[in-house]
Amino acid sequence: MNPCVFSLRSAWARSVSVAVSLVFAALGGCATLPSNGPTAGQIEKAVEKAQAGPSLTLVDLSPSTVASLAAEPVNGNANLATLIRPGEMDSPELIRPGDMLSIAIYEVGVSLFSAQTAAGGELSSQVTNPVANAQRINGVQVDEAGGIQLPYIGYLSIAGLSPRTVEALIEQRLRGMSQSPRALVSIADSLATTFYLSGAVARPGRYRLTIAREKLRDYLTIAGGVQGDPEDLAVRLLRDGKSVEMRLSEIAINSANDVVLLPGDQVEIVKRPRTYSVFGASDRVAQVPFGAPELSLSEAIARAGGPSDARANPRGVFLFRMEQGQEGARPVIYRLNMMDAGQYFLAQQVRMRDKDIIYFSNSASGPPTKLIGIINQLFGPFVTARALTQ
Repeated sequence: MNPCVFSLRSAWARSVSVAVSLVFAALGGCATLPSNGPTAGQIEKAVEKAQAGPSLTLVDLSPSTVASLAAEPVNGNANLATLIRPGEMDSPELIRPGDMLSIAIYEVGVSLFSAQTAAGGELSSQVTNPVANAQRINGVQVDEAGGIQLPYIGYLSIAGLSPRTVEALIEQRLRGMSQSPRALVSIADSLATTFYLSGAVARPGRYRLTIAREKLRDYLTIAGGVQGDPEDLAVRLLRDGKSVEMRLSEIAINSANDVVLLPGDQVEIVKRPRTYSVFGASDRVAQVPFGAPELSLSEAIARAGGPSDARANPRGVFLFRMEQGQEGARPVIYRLNMMDAGQYFLAQQVRMRDKDIIYFSNSASGPPTKLIGIINQLFGPFVTARALTQ
């Protein structure tokens, strides 16, 4: 026999021996082969172990489960309507400390007022005619105690009163000193009857409330509209030390959540893109935007490209979600069997929520398949060498 050929065959035999040893070592450590996530069976075992610790629930999709999910509000308990505070004190027409008032007093005959400067206000030039006299006092500021000082009238406590009530008080004080006195009072400026609008709006700033009692959506229009897709924006309302955040797309015009804004409110439009994540035996692990007002589980799976034909277990598609309950958030795993035709209709009825996770479980045959690939890689060069020595 040719010595070169014999040498090649001996080398090939030794390589095969080493490869066989590696194969048996791989078989012994099959469970440690690289994997991108657990199998369906491993998830079930994890749920069983969690019974003794933190609550973890595994729920199979069924008509009753889908009906229960459909009855739950998508936004949970976060509703702006919970911050509604009824009452007259919320009216922007009421006078508050710091307000700037404009006062006009009308008298018949000889006027009490002459061109002078009144305490707390600037007295304008007197307007006189044969029938009546009108005196306008501009820039009267309500002090911290909620009162104003006027000539011939004295100090009036007017905080919490409407301009019409203050007019009646002024006329009452002037009776006996003037003929048929009449007063007109208006709020020229008020920091106390404003709210602040910030965030993703065209014109953020301080806005004054009016007696029209405009609502949230009204002022968003007045501010030039929002900047961005309403589906990806949230409204955060801070009132009386309490803050509630709700998606703008869920606040219908003139609904209960389209609240009347009150003095001191702080409204912020924040960007909150809705996304869900895809993990496991998929062709791509990604964070996927909703891209629509509503998205079903079946649509979300389709957008993600579905499970991998080569690696995934179609009977083990899982939806991970934090469900809000009376005792707080709890982790729930919903299982979808894509080998059951009826479950596709159920998946169409399950609405996705922001930050949901879809997991495609690995097939139980995944590790052996990977092992066969490794064996092919090991033996491929030797088979080629063997063919060359023939």
